[in-house]
Amino acid sequence: MSEKAVLLIDGYTLTTQELYNLSFGGVELQLSADAIERVKKGREVVDKIVESGEVVYGINTGFGLFSNVTVRPDQLEELQVNLIRSHSSGVGEPLNMARTRMLLALRIKVLAKGHSGISLLNIEKMIKAFNASCLSCVPQKGTVGASGDLAPLSHLALGLIGEGKMWNPKTEELGDAADILKENGLSPIVLTAKEGLAMINGTQLIASLGAESIERSSNVAKCADVACALTLEVLCGTVRAYHPLIHKVRPHVGQQIVAHRIRTLLQPSNPSELFNSHRYIGKVQDAYSLRCAPQVHGIANDTVEFVRGLMTTELNSATDNPMVFTAEQVKNEVPFGFDLPIGDEGKEAAAGRASPPSVDQASSLDKPADASDVTDLEAAKKEIASLRQTVYQQTAKKNWGFFKKNSDLQLETGHGVIMSGGNFHGEYPAKALDYLAIGVHELAAISERRIERLVNPSLSALPAFLVQDGGFNSGFMIAHCTAAALVSENKVLTHPSSVDSISTSAAKEDHVSMGGFATRKCLEVVDHVETVVAIELLAACQALEFHRPLKTTAGLEKVYELVRSEVKPWDKDRMMSPDIEAVKRMVKDGRIWAAVESFVDVE
Repeated sequence: MSEKAVLLIDGYTLTTQELYNLSFGGVELQLSADAIERVKKGREVVDKIVESGEVVYGINTGFGLFSNVTVRPDQLEELQVNLIRSHSSGVGEPLNMARTRMLLALRIKVLAKGHSGISLLNIEKMIKAFNASCLSCVPQKGTVGASGDLAPLSHLALGLIGEGKMWNPKTEELGDAADILKENGLSPIVLTAKEGLAMINGTQLIASLGAESIERSSNVAKCADVACALTLEVLCGTVRAYHPLIHKVRPHVGQQIVAHRIRTLLQPSNPSELFNSHRYIGKVQDAYSLRCAPQVHGIANDTVEFVRGLMTTELNSATDNPMVFTAEQVKNEVPFGFDLPIGDEGKEAAAGRASPPSVDQASSLDKPADASDVTDLEAAKKEIASLRQTVYQQTAKKNWGFFKKNSDLQLETGHGVIMSGGNFHGEYPAKALDYLAIGVHELAAISERRIERLVNPSLSALPAFLVQDGGFNSGFMIAHCTAAALVSENKVLTHPSSVDSISTSAAKEDHVSMGGFATRKCLEVVDHVETVVAIELLAACQALEFHRPLKTTAGLEKVYELVRSEVKPWDKDRMMSPDIEAVKRMVKDGRIWAAVESFVDVE
């Protein structure tokens, strides 16, 4: 058995390509030395709080609406396990092993930043589980994308603590997590203070599946250019609309890249036999689906790169809550612009800044505490209102946090600070993936229009539906319908899920991102695009049969040879689904682009 490659996890430099590559297995994770130190220091802050007995959210309180409930020290471990169990409420088909592998890797990466407070022992157990491909069963549905992907990440944690189901790395079937861990020489994670919350609060489902969408979108965008070039060739079109001068005066990056790819694949300086057979004589210009590919494919390429940049930031971000910061990190940070004094010094500061009581309020302080002197109910109401106003003025000052439970704000210890924030909110990746779905969908929309031109004899001058004996054979008639159906489905799927929000957790979490649905439907859109582009490649290769013995360019002949290595020419009707799936695999696994990459020189 060959030795596995190792990916060093430092918490800061993971790319979408690296994360997607992890999905295929064959790579082990290892923490960097810096990450190990950060994890240790972050845990020290949590341990110090536990020792002090101070009340801090996520450590010794309930969660969400129950954040004001304090938990006894002897219940802290059970508190974290209860959190994992109760939040494991996902439904639907589980993520496959490849996607679960990405999810686990990304959660490990987030914890390696040291802002979650997990122990080094438990993050190392997570890494051992990843390296052994002991992957929890994670239902896909149930996250609203804030407070993070709680349900999916809880299922991820559930298997790691030895409960629920887990994928068996030997059989790739689901079994009891405790048994599978034991069979592979692994021990379950034992949760201590804050560690349950540390494992489930974040955007890792959205981001990990988003990374897959980005990489597959990038690949299918290249394949769409190849399909367009071959279609343009077999429809006897011209490369004139791809001239550099046209695209330099509208210099969008993606537009120029696409124009260059298609232009070099068609080799205008050394035209193919097929082009020389007609030389575009008697024609003026091609239809938009052929002529405007650089402009339409171009924005898809630019969208992919924009989303890649945003998602790379997300992959390398700390998305936990509350956040753990060491004393050194706080000291080196730019001042917050406000302070939250703790202890006696804070009390004095709060008292010093409070407005002095009014005459009425001061006189109230001299009266009996048992209110035995009250005779006038209306006067008593006014007095109570006045006292309440005093409290309000004091707590409304700059350091009103002193009067509020520390769990809602921050707790400073000798080792650092813990603060509640909102980095778990999935709006960033949700919006980005909605945008990606819209951008990449257009590759399928314009590809379907080119398929129409290939199969319609009034537009192509080729046999109807690209088959001999039409009427007896139906050829590509329904293959085009399949492409049209997928494009129409995408029109619904590209409606942004992130424009929706719904209040949850008794209105404590009153705005959410719906990023879980954004990332799932983006993957479905990408899958449809890959299928439509595969159908175009099939149709274009079939159209080339009617031009033989003439040859196309060297690069496009390589594509034809690759397709024909698994799919024979269509001389009479047969079941087409296997052909579509075969070419779709070529698109998805990169073989189509690999066949032509050496023919596309880089400008």
